[in-house]
Amino acid sequence: GAERIQKTPIPTCFTRHTSRLLFMWSNMMPFAIYPACGPLFTLPMTIGISYTLMGIEDIGVQLEEPFNILPLRQYSDGVHDGVDFIASAYNSDK
Repeated sequence: GAERIQKTPIPTCFTRHTSRLLFMWSNMMPFAIYPACGPLFTLPMTIGISYTLMGIEDIGVQLEEPFNILPLRQYSDGVHDGVDFIASAYNSDK
């Protein structure tokens, strides 16, 4: 049963919704932290917090679909070339 849950892909609408929510939250954050940080530190704090949260979100996206970040096309082309080379060497021996 656990393999089925693990292999179930996460819908792209979930990832898009999370990105949009984080974007809106980051744009509204300066208004929320201005009273606590004042005019001098509002922008640096907003940038720091947003950068951190967007980094966490990006890590989450990569964990959801780990094979999208690997160069699988180059790997498969290399394997294909290797198999073709072995097949041509095998056929030339006959």
